[in-house]
Amino acid sequence: MEFRILTTTQELVTFCKTSHDVVWLALDTEFIRERTYYPNLCLIQIASDRDIVCVDTIAIKDLSALKRLLYQPSITKIFHSASQDLEIFVNLFNEVPTPMFDTQIAASLLGFGDQVSYAYLVNEICGIELDKSLSRTNWERRPLTVEEIRYAVDDVKYLAKVYLHLKNKLTEEQRSHWSEFECKNLSALEKYKVDTNNIWQSVKGAGKLESAQLVVLKQLAQWRELQAIAENKPRRWVISDKALLSLAIKQPLNTASLEHVEDIKQEHVGYVDALFEEITIAKNIPETEWPEANLHQPLTNEQRKVIKQAQSFIRERAEELNVSPSLLATRSVVEKLVRGKRELDILSSWKKELVGDELVELIESSQPF
Repeated sequence: MEFRILTTTQELVTFCKTSHDVVWLALDTEFIRERTYYPNLCLIQIASDRDIVCVDTIAIKDLSALKRLLYQPSITKIFHSASQDLEIFVNLFNEVPTPMFDTQIAASLLGFGDQVSYAYLVNEICGIELDKSLSRTNWERRPLTVEEIRYAVDDVKYLAKVYLHLKNKLTEEQRSHWSEFECKNLSALEKYKVDTNNIWQSVKGAGKLESAQLVVLKQLAQWRELQAIAENKPRRWVISDKALLSLAIKQPLNTASLEHVEDIKQEHVGYVDALFEEITIAKNIPETEWPEANLHQPLTNEQRKVIKQAQSFIRERAEELNVSPSLLATRSVVEKLVRGKRELDILSSWKKELVGDELVELIESSQPF
């Protein structure tokens, strides 16, 4: 099937109108985000059983027709490793296109391994070796070459065949509900919304600070995130994690004291007044509202032993089921269970009977509570 490049709003509207009754759409995106907070969408590749198109999103600014198509509940949207693509559509339209099928998730449930690549699946299922030599293409540049467009098209050209193969295998193995749960979980809107109130927890080194320092870090991290969004630049271009930590520890309130803060560079000069203001706000926050330091106490030796036992059990069960161990439970999930947390997917999804209940029993019988 040959592809078409859509460069005008009318071409897009026509394509969407003629595609409204399809059962599935295979989707991929090309974007650049090295210099921006939000990914700069350059191309959307779409394949159905009757058409393949590349939507030039640099040329076409009005994508409302595409929204009406993609958000039809009667159409299954097929992706491979969907999270970045879903983030883009949430940024565009403020909601996740559902129902959605992720071939990487499906493959991991059928013994293809963890985070298997699209190229590998196409080779295994379709017998075609994809050319990956153009992976460094600058998708913002126009015009794109025919070879670059064909390269982009390949990312959806075989996706439906992979989807149908995996979908049938999931049915045969009685694992369709596993895939449905995992795809629904990946489609939760909150996964793609920035929680500025808790963004401080992702600052590298935050776990080493005391509560009186964390309250400042929290305020500064929230300010940085909002500033990065406003300027549409990577947060590290506003101010680095290292500089945030230094400010949270030293807590300068004027230019003189700022000289003693490490990691503050010339490019931060334009922000110093705002930084002083945020630090002042943080220092006036009541102690009862400070973040708690050391939310997780260091694991005991006994807990570490239990985690090893649990991970060994997970590996054995994964081998029995022919799935990736991390799909059943990551080390992070095991640690949460060992620390007593129980509101987890492993205890409320398809994993519960297969591994969750036994895992909890193993943990609780091994720890001296």
